Amino acid sequence: MELRHLRYSVAVAEAGSLTVAAARKLHTSQSSLSRQIRDLEHEVGAQLLTRRARGIELTPTGRAFLEHARSVLSQVAAGTGAARRVAHPAKPCFSIGFLTGHELTWMPEALRILRDELPNIDVMISSQYSPQLADAIGKGTVGAGFL
Repeated sequence: MELRHLRYSVAVAEAGSLTVAAARKLHTSQSSLSRQIRDLEHEVGAQLLTRRARGIELTPTGRAFLEHARSVLSQVAAGTGAARRVAHPAKPCFSIGFLTGHELTWMPEALRILRDELPNIDVMISSQYSPQLADAIGKGTVGAGFL
């Protein structure tokens, strides 16, 4: 069984139609998709869907298989994302908060210092009133604040 079989079965179930899934979701021919679904049913050893004049209907076996297929695809996506994050780590982010109305007093110099000392970080800037800024610093959502 290949991941594409799982993707195809989920797409057909969600579209409710082989024709719609083939054309709009999978960009393949309906005959190719039908063949892939038949191959999957043969491998599973049970009929997963019933073809009707107006689309498909999942069999009880198909409904059970669908939930597991979605779970497997979700795990594959999570694994792919984790591998990509390790291979290409995101830049660390540092958040600075400024008192509303006083951003221009401190921001240019603070950004210059951060760029010079820590060139490989992203800087997020927020402008807040003092109670909200103090609360954000206390919660750790803002790393430094200029009040």
